[in-house]
Amino acid sequence: MGHHDTFFKRAFCVPEHAAGEIRSLLPPAVTSRMDLETLRLLPASFVDAQMAHRHADLLFRAMIDGEYAYLYFLFEHQSTPDHLMPFRVLTYILRIWDQLLREDPTRRTLPIIIPIIVHHGAQGWTAPRRLHECVAGLEAFPHLAPLVPDFELIVADLVHIDDEALRARPMGAFPKLALWALRDARSVERLLATVHEWGEEFRELKRQDPDEDDVGVVLRYILRAAGDLSYEVVRDKFIEVIPEVEADMASAAEQLIQRGVARGLKEGRLAARALLTRQLQLRFGALGPDAEAAIAKGTPEQLGGWAERVITAETLEDVFGAD
Repeated sequence: MGHHDTFFKRAFCVPEHAAGEIRSLLPPAVTSRMDLETLRLLPASFVDAQMAHRHADLLFRAMIDGEYAYLYFLFEHQSTPDHLMPFRVLTYILRIWDQLLREDPTRRTLPIIIPIIVHHGAQGWTAPRRLHECVAGLEAFPHLAPLVPDFELIVADLVHIDDEALRARPMGAFPKLALWALRDARSVERLLATVHEWGEEFRELKRQDPDEDDVGVVLRYILRAAGDLSYEVVRDKFIEVIPEVEADMASAAEQLIQRGVARGLKEGRLAARALLTRQLQLRFGALGPDAEAAIAKGTPEQLGGWAERVITAETLEDVFGAD
């Protein structure tokens, strides 16, 4: 799962945060009858293997008029929205219903499932929102429309939501900043143009979050999304506009550097082992289990030394013998 998905889940897996988004997106006639104090996150494993690399999904349950209903959040971050998304979501809804029926075979009715798409593609949502829009021929045969399943997606299209509307949402500072970062962080120009609007939210988040874990999560996401070339520009602008986050920004940057160094070292060792194995195979043929074990356990220094010996060694034993 990519860092966009991880960040979205980190922000909205908290029922209180999700409740604010629900209040913002559903009609008041529904939310007034929904007990969001009962909102609970449920295990959600309904994304098929082909879609798992593209989406983060969250499934919540809450009471409406004394009955359980389900709210299915799907985060879509592709620049080109999936034109079969209503069909994809239908398959997820069917899986949820099927699982509920398996758990309780005595059911005679199905619960409400409300699908919500949160989209932060730069071009906005251009794909169908209704299932009927995915079905060819219905416009020519309107009398058949009642015979074909249909439903509509709720799409929170972040690119079309301005700062004032985001800040007005009935939620805490962390989820508001998360939505802003998801909307703007991939465009350094837009991020720098709007950061001054969010100083108070950062200050509020620091007050709400004494350990500053959430502040660090937001800043790390922003730095990753902005990219290496923009790091200093973003850092300097944040410190200029919101000086209260200077220490948090430095900490976030250091954590990203450490993660990158660790990942780079791991990838470097894997590449060195693969290259040495290939060199040995070309020079001496298939490797035995002892040689493979030595390469797998070798330190970076040992791998480098063995690679040098391949050039002059006459036998495989000459390569590893000195160690």
